[in-house]
Amino acid sequence: MEEFHEVAIAYYNNAPRNLQRLAWNFFLALDSDGDGQISYMEYINFLRQYGYGWISSNFFKDLDRNRDGCLGFWEVLTLYYVIKTRGLWCQGCQTCLVGLYFTCVSCFDSGSRTYDLCPACYKQKKFSHNHTNFMDNHLLLRSKRGLPAGTANINQVRTIGYAI
Repeated sequence: MEEFHEVAIAYYNNAPRNLQRLAWNFFLALDSDGDGQISYMEYINFLRQYGYGWISSNFFKDLDRNRDGCLGFWEVLTLYYVIKTRGLWCQGCQTCLVGLYFTCVSCFDSGSRTYDLCPACYKQKKFSHNHTNFMDNHLLLRSKRGLPAGTANINQVRTIGYAI
């Protein structure tokens, strides 16, 4: 989660003023009582009201970096980043995917909704899916750019994704 937080701040700091204002307006939309802090109930009500039900209510604890039971602007900025750019949740355990994760190559290639898993669920086979060809997100990206050095064909690259 720390990595998400750092990336969200980096994007915010380098964004033009109009995009920074959008992030601030997002924070204000969550702060229904205007006290400058987002309570757990404000968070839950916002998710329901604006159609973000796919975000776990438990994600609040992950966002609350200083563990004070409320979210300030910089903590909400991480939520804003996740909503606007990520939206990736493990299909096995429903946790937010941070860092490396596994993606079904068949679903990815078809252009349909991706099927993504955290390393723990993939390792322990805690999922039920109709395809078996998975790759971690870094290997998948590299395979789409071309073959890694020393690789004879794409099938060898794909084999790595589920044979490890």
